[in-house]
Formats: sequence, C-alpha cells, structure tokens
Amino acid sequence: MHKLLRNSYTRRLRRLVTGARLRAFPSKAPTAQAPACNICGHRLVVPLEVFSDREARSCVVCGSTLRFRAIMAALQSSLDGDHQVRVLERLPRCKHLKGIGMSDTGSYAGTLKSRFDYTNTFFHTEPLLDIRSPARHLIGQFDFVVSSDVLEHVDGPPQRAFSNLRALLKPGGILVFTVPYGAEQETVEHYPELHDYRIEGEGDMRVLINVTTDGREQRFTDLCFHGGDGSTLELRRFAYPHLIRLLEAAGFKDIRVHDVDHPEWGIVHQAKEGLPITATAA
Repeated sequence: MHKLLRNSYTRRLRRLVTGARLRAFPSKAPTAQAPACNICGHRLVVPLEVFSDREARSCVVCGSTLRFRAIMAALQSSLDGDHQVRVLERLPRCKHLKGIGMSDTGSYAGTLKSRFDYTNTFFHTEPLLDIRSPARHLIGQFDFVVSSDVLEHVDGPPQRAFSNLRALLKPGGILVFTVPYGAEQETVEHYPELHDYRIEGEGDMRVLINVTTDGREQRFTDLCFHGGDGSTLELRRFAYPHLIRLLEAAGFKDIRVHDVDHPEWGIVHQAKEGLPITATAA
C-alpha cells in the first residue's frame, strides 16, 4: 500500500510539472510563493515540509534536496563577489576556475562541469580521489573543492583529511562542505580503535569486524549507512567547535556557516545542524 501511495504521489507531481509546462525562471529571483530550484531553475511543486527536509528529493526535474541546493548556494555566494544566489545552470561559464568534487551527486555535478573546469571524483571508481592520501599531481591545483556528507565516512584521523583538503587548494581557494554535526564540544568517533576492518553480511545484518593495533578483534552491529555507492558507513558525528579547530589547524580562514534561509530558492532550514560551511585556504 505504501508503495502504491508513493507511486500515486509521484505521478501527481509529474502531472503538475507537465500541466504547468514549467520553465526556468529568469535571472530575477522568483517570489517566495513560488520557490525555484537554484540548481536547475524549475519550480518546486512540493509543500514546505518536503523542500525543507534536508534529504528529501524535492525537485522533480533535477532531483535536488535541500542539502544539495544549500551547498550550491554556499559555493555560489563564496565564488561570486556580490554573494548572490542564482540559478547554477545560468551562471556564466568560468572555465578558468578549476574545481573538484568528492562523490558529488548528479543533481549538480554535470552542471558544475558545464560551468567550470570541474571534475567529480570517487573513492571506489575512476576518477579516483583518496582524501587520506591524494595523488601528488592534484596538490595545489584547485580553486574550489566540494564535499557533501563525505568526511564522516573517511577512516583515520579527521585532521589528516582536512589538511589534505587544504593541500588540494590554491591559496585563496574555497572549501565548501557539509557533514552531520552537533553542538557538542568533541566529535564522537563510533569506532575509536578502528584499524584493520571489514564489513560482512547484508542489509540490516551487516557486521563490522575490526582488528585493533594490538591484535584484539571487535565486532559491531547496528551500523549506520548513509546510502549511495562506495564507503558509506558513518564513522563519526562531528562537533561544530571541533570542526572549527580542525579547519583552523589545517590552514583555513574566513570560516562561515551558511545558515541564512533563501525561501525563494527552496532553501529553508528547519534544523540548524549539518548546514553548509565554507572556508578559505590561507
């Protein structure tokens, strides 16, 4: 029954899109009563509780979520001198700006590639980027790096990952990223002795088996996966004060949390955790 209801809802959304013959908005932002996706420019024909859900696919054209729209808004406002949010697909081509993504979603990866000299990378397939040890030819090459809900899955010390993110950027380059984080003082490592590990089983029966540096075997159940391809096991929950310390120690400045709502672009944050953060390579 739930599947039938979801299918019916999807068909109804498609009829609304077709019936309205949606078109991309002009350069002027739409009214608050008619929010548009700042990635593709089409109307969000869903109620507020859907497009303000961080992970709900609320654009029926590009499939963007609040998280995707918010991180692209943060990138735009950081690259653009007037800090305005515009439709990503209508930005002027800036092929002199070189960017790299970490397992970026197709909702915006293709558009970034068309606007900038941008490459999307992955941990498990080509083109590869292992942020624990980036290839030397990538060091100091980029004007911006995009990382959306990736760093909580990277094993090893988080300071190493942030230092390597800084290493990828040219001086003055922009890091824009999201991770799940809270207001606690310290990041919570779910598996603090993680060393030589593997995951066995399928679905809800998956088990993490870890051998510590001193040879002890540990087994963990009730694992939290975030979906998608590659390594998606949540290894930690960041704390916001710790994030700031990590960024500063890695050599970033001008750290900014993008907490301003843009209802005209379908960016309304009901929760204030996990908001996009930008930082400049010092």
